Amino acid sequence: MKIILAKLNTDPPHSLTRKDIKLIFGLVPEDWCTLISQVVLSAELFENSRFDRPVIHSSISSRLNILSRGFSREKIAKEVLRELGLNGGLAQSGFADHLSKSQLSKLDRKIEPYFEAFINAET
Repeated sequence: MKIILAKLNTDPPHSLTRKDIKLIFGLVPEDWCTLISQVVLSAELFENSRFDRPVIHSSISSRLNILSRGFSREKIAKEVLRELGLNGGLAQSGFADHLSKSQLSKLDRKIEPYFEAFINAET
């Protein structure tokens, strides 16, 4: 899997590092990652994007786009885990990958052990 960090000329910096991405992908089951061949930490700010979530998987390009600038490391790590969990079939998303509140809650409960492992690995 290729990890691309867009070069930045201004703040805020990326919330995750290449090492963080490798850690997350190493914590989750392999089948969550099979549809991803490239991870891009975008230079684009989330509030300037057309997306409704900061982490989006494109099945057409097999790319995981992460718009992490301006978010906390923990928030973006959780968003990455949510997206990987969706790819792994932990929740059924509706139109345009929108999740109901109950599905999001269910997904969060299932990714919690991976999120805790990520947080504890940093210390």
